[in-house]
Amino acid sequence: MIKSHKEWHSAMEQYDEEKITQLSQQLQYSPLFISLCLQRGLDSEEKIKQFVCPDDTKTINDPFLMHDMQNAVERIHQAIEMGERVTVYGDYDAGATRSQVKSLRTSF
Repeated sequence: MIKSHKEWHSAMEQYDEEKITQLSQQLQYSPLFISLCLQRGLDSEEKIKQFVCPDDTKTINDPFLMHDMQNAVERIHQAIEMGERVTVYGDYDAGATRSQVKSLRTSF
């Protein structure tokens, strides 16, 4: 095996078990999940809650900033009024999937 010429330093800090246990009990998440949150810099109950259940009103830009969004909205309204089928397409990453489901649940 070739010896590395780089010296690697881990960014992970060691958190005391007491903090992990405390947050785990408060939030009802596993100690492993809490450890991962701490490694990401989520070191309080509020930060972890915001990560798990983000407030979309604070994290999502105005969709009408996208080109032709008003036209798309009008066309969807027209399709609904005329009883036409509407197909929702999206990317396959977690964010897009979540957005698609939210759109379907709140709009139709």
